[in-house]
Amino acid sequence: MSNRTFKQEYRPLFLALQRDAKAFNGGITELAKRLGKSPIGLANSLDPNHETQPPSFSTIINMIDLTQEKRAVFEICQLVNQTPMEMDMSGNDMSDESQVKHFLSLVAAASACLNTGSEHLKDGKFDASERKELAPLLLELNQVTASLYKRFSE
Repeated sequence: MSNRTFKQEYRPLFLALQRDAKAFNGGITELAKRLGKSPIGLANSLDPNHETQPPSFSTIINMIDLTQEKRAVFEICQLVNQTPMEMDMSGNDMSDESQVKHFLSLVAAASACLNTGSEHLKDGKFDASERKELAPLLLELNQVTASLYKRFSE
């Protein structure tokens, strides 16, 4: 597969990386300097219409880290049919015991909310007040779950 064909196949990713690089403070020139690359070389490697070699995986990761942009991350997730979710990982400063207790309390609260609404779920829908109560619980549960999972994976 030629470089151009590869870049065309993953065009949304290269366009996202290109936009992230241009949006970097100082643009592609400053980003290339920080990456130890030539500005023209970096620009060409990100251009899906250019035949140059695409950037290496480590360069892409470094770009994402330096730019702190999310477009490329979104496109990478889309390649495996996933969607990234913004997470507040502030629970990382909690002890293991506190984090587990917090997780279990959220599970209990979400279960109670779901149980309360279960008699109304014959049609598979929550009413507005149930959604209003459940939505923040689910978001916080996702965040605590991700933080706890990260801790267990270390």
